[in-house]
Formats: sequence, structure tokens, C-alpha cells
Amino acid sequence: MSLSQDMLFEAEPYLVANEKHPFVRGIIHATLTPEQLQYYDEQDIAFEYNEVGIINALIDNSTTTEQALLFHKRQNLQLTMLRDWLHREPESMPHNWETLKQTPIQPINQLYRQHMAATIQTHSVLQILPSFAAGEWMYIELGKFVSKQARVEKEPFQSFLTMGGDDFLGPNGFIQQFFNIIDYEAKSATPREQEQAKQTFLKSCLLEWYFWDAAYKQINWDDWQNAALNGKGGPLL
Repeated sequence: MSLSQDMLFEAEPYLVANEKHPFVRGIIHATLTPEQLQYYDEQDIAFEYNEVGIINALIDNSTTTEQALLFHKRQNLQLTMLRDWLHREPESMPHNWETLKQTPIQPINQLYRQHMAATIQTHSVLQILPSFAAGEWMYIELGKFVSKQARVEKEPFQSFLTMGGDDFLGPNGFIQQFFNIIDYEAKSATPREQEQAKQTFLKSCLLEWYFWDAAYKQINWDDWQNAALNGKGGPLL
């Protein structure tokens, strides 16, 4: 079994958990509130900009020219998606890079961003890529899942959980090429390095669930502060 196959086998329960989350179910049934959607939009757009730095690190640490070209292509798509996304957001949302940087980063978003950023210091594609590829894989699989569900006719957020078609799917799609790179890099890695890469992938899958959960409950730093100072326990579960 290749490393990527091992990753996907162990990630299956995380995928099932994401499919069952009430935020994802709310997408299917159009039951999410405007406040839940705005929380998700603000945090996810900020998170997507954080991924720009992760992709830059992948370009910088590529071990082949082909890898660098693939990551560069993905970076171009990332920035294009962000530009188009911001153009269709309501006026209350940040519409440029500078104001977006001023958007408060809420707890789970910060933890997820730090988890990914921590891999950059390894200067290893094998360690950096799984932190990013997990989210790509999760969204693709959730998109497949949601597309098979009965959805309301007039859904205000039909585009949620969709990623660029052929750019991501199939044997030449980004996600399969990412897994191919992980398997290529794993051939020269130690068992410990391979295990670390797998655990990074699985932690990203777990944090995807918590990202939905934070949006569903609109968890912010005040919640964490009140829970700590009032001794009422954490608001995460």
C-alpha cells in the first residue's frame, strides 16, 4: 500500500464525520442562517489567503521542476478563485487583500492555519503538501457526496462545496497529482517521516470538521475567554 493509499484509508472515518456534520447537512437542506454563512465566508476567505503562503512554500521547496510548475499552476487558480469569490460577496465583506487581513481570525481558523504553517519550517514537500492536500481532498469528496443528495430547488448557496471540475478530478487533476507527489517523496523518506506526513494529513481532515463546527456555532474568542474565566468548560463540543 502506498503512503497516499494509507492516508486515504485512515481518513475515511473523518470523511464520514464531515458528511454528517449539521453545517454540511444545512448546506444540503438550506437551513443555515445568514449569520452562520457569513461567519463561514469570512473565516474561509481568510483561510484561503493563508493557503497562498502554503502553496508558495511548496513551490520554494519543490524537488523537481514538474512539481514547481504544478504548484505554480495551483497558485494561479487559487488567486483567481479568491478574486472571483470576493467579487460576488455582499458589501459587508472585505473586498481587497488589505481589509481582508484585518478580519478577526477566530480560534479554529487560527489553529488550522498554525497547523499548516508549522510544516513550512520542515522545508519538505512530503511534510507540507499533506497539510494542504487533505482539505482539497475533503472538499472534493464532500462535493461528490452533496451532489448525490436531494437538495432544495431554490438554494441560496448552491456553489458551496464545489471545486473546479476537471482541474481537480481525474488522473490528471490536482488531487491525484498531489498524491502522486506524496508517494514519490515517500520513497526516499524514513518510516518516521512517512508517519509524520500521514498524521499531518489526518489532522487537517479533523480540523476541517472543526471548521464546520465553528461556523455552525459561530465560535469566537469571546466564547473561549468566557468558558475559561467562568470555568464552564470549552465551547467546542
